[in-house]
Amino acid sequence: MAKTVVVVSDPKNGKSYTREVTPENLSALTGRKVGDEVDGIFFDLAGYKMKITGGSTVDGFPMRKDLPLQGKRKLLVTYPSGKRRKDGLRRRLTVRGSVISSDNTQINVKIVQYGPTPIGEEEKDNE
Repeated sequence: MAKTVVVVSDPKNGKSYTREVTPENLSALTGRKVGDEVDGIFFDLAGYKMKITGGSTVDGFPMRKDLPLQGKRKLLVTYPSGKRRKDGLRRRLTVRGSVISSDNTQINVKIVQYGPTPIGEEEKDNE
């Protein structure tokens, strides 16, 4: 089983930080959906509130917010995100549902409420 990381985006300064998620914390996050708010204690950031914005699996399939399941599905999409648009072109893409499971290797979150200590200072303390 691959290790899971969380990418914490800070909207104030535009930086992002990477943290490793322990298996215990990942099991506590299992079942949460994209758009849910979680406590920062899962990522060793006490006092912070985070909003889940996305993620990906071991295979590299991205999570899609409008697909309410844990597994993968092939969807016929007119305009895939990140691609140039050609009129009338539709593609069948494999995407992952919006529910976090143990298959996730990356979880993207953004800070909604800040805690008492800045993240950058905690990163310097850990080094």
